[in-house]
Amino acid sequence: MLYNFVLGSYTITFHGCAIQLYLFSWIEITELLLLTYMAFDRYIAICKPLHYTLIITRRVCFQAVITVWTVGAFSSGVHTLAAFSLSFCVKLEINHFFCEIPPLLKLSCTDTTLNEMLTLLTDVLFGFLCFIFISVSYFFILSSIAHIHSAEGKKKAASTCTSHIMVVLIFYGTLFIAYVKPQSEIFSNQDKILSVIYAVFVPLLNPLIYTLRNKDMTQAILKLVSKITLYAV
Repeated sequence: MLYNFVLGSYTITFHGCAIQLYLFSWIEITELLLLTYMAFDRYIAICKPLHYTLIITRRVCFQAVITVWTVGAFSSGVHTLAAFSLSFCVKLEINHFFCEIPPLLKLSCTDTTLNEMLTLLTDVLFGFLCFIFISVSYFFILSSIAHIHSAEGKKKAASTCTSHIMVVLIFYGTLFIAYVKPQSEIFSNQDKILSVIYAVFVPLLNPLIYTLRNKDMTQAILKLVSKITLYAV
């Protein structure tokens, strides 16, 4: 995609589109599952701190990562095969800045009911159920934080979850809006903006959000903001 932007090219090969769709779906599903596992990790760290090293071992982390990437690869493969098994019309102009399932289905001349059902199933399994799991985890986390007597203890416990919650809200929020609605609706410019948020903005924002607890990083950001404000005035 960046290669096309640099060259000013607006075309992509059939196989290139399939590869792009597969890789994007793979990473997207993997991130959903990783965010869910991170919620479980924080639940154990705050609600069962004495058992953390016994439950979250190096082996468990390794198995979780392998499982998450494998499930993402398999699910993405199913979507890609289903999408590129369709018959496409003569005019192959994708109304998007990269190959994604909703705008790709608009180009098909055949019935896309199966593809829409697969997308809905994926939304339920990797979107809705994972979000429910994260929400339940944070319900118990907040309950545990409420029972902490010292203000410093509450602040320290809450700080371990802030960055994760920010990423979850931004990533899940834009995905739900973009994917949960019927695929038969026109893929509008608003959908493209949402795609930019969860495909480009969130990955760029991740390193910044997860380093907010670093005092040096926080001070550097505050200095930068103050300088920008000073020059603006």
